[in-house]
Amino acid sequence: MYIFQEIASCRRCGQLQKLSGVAIQEGHTPFIIIGESPAKDGWIVSKKAFYNTQGKLQASGRVLSKLLDIIGYNIDDIYFTECCKCIIEDRKTLDKCAENCKEILFKQLLSLSSLCNVIIPMGKSPTQVLLNTKIERFSDYVGKTFDITIGERSFKVLPIYHTSPLNPKGYTENIPIFENLKQLLRNNQNHN
Repeated sequence: MYIFQEIASCRRCGQLQKLSGVAIQEGHTPFIIIGESPAKDGWIVSKKAFYNTQGKLQASGRVLSKLLDIIGYNIDDIYFTECCKCIIEDRKTLDKCAENCKEILFKQLLSLSSLCNVIIPMGKSPTQVLLNTKIERFSDYVGKTFDITIGERSFKVLPIYHTSPLNPKGYTENIPIFENLKQLLRNNQNHN
C-alpha cells in the first residue's frame, strides 16, 4: 500500500481532513524538514510544500526560504513532510496526533534517498516523536544534534524553531542553527 493510501485510510485521530495524493515532497537535499501538521490552505490543496493554491509562498515558507539561502538551498529543492498527517485545528491535540502518525512518518523517512540523512524538525511535536521523549522546554533541544536509528538507518536530528512569523524566534534564533547546519552537512557528506 502506498503511504498516502495508508494516511487516507487512517482514523487514529478521527475524521480529520488529511493530505490527499501526496505524502512527502520529494527533494534532492541531504536533509528533510518535518513540519507539525498541514495548513488548510497549504500543500494539502496546492500539492507543493509552503505554497498556497495561487502559487505564492506562505508566510512560514518565506521565513524558511531566507534560512535556506544561508546554506545554499531553495525551498523547492527540499524533502518535506509533517509529523501529523491531518489538519490539526486544536493545537492541544498536536502531540497526541503526532504520536499517532509516528509509524507512517518513520516509513516515510526510510523511503528517502540514502543521501538524505539529516532530519530538521520544526517545533516540539516532531522533535518529541523523533527523539521518543517528552519535552518540557523545547529550547533545551533546539540547535543541538541528536543521533537516532530507524530500522537499519542512522539519522542526525537537528531541531529548529518553527518558522511561523507568529513565532518571534522563528527567524532570528534559527540563523545560527542554519549557519552550523552548513558544517554538519559538510561533515556528513565526508562520512558517506
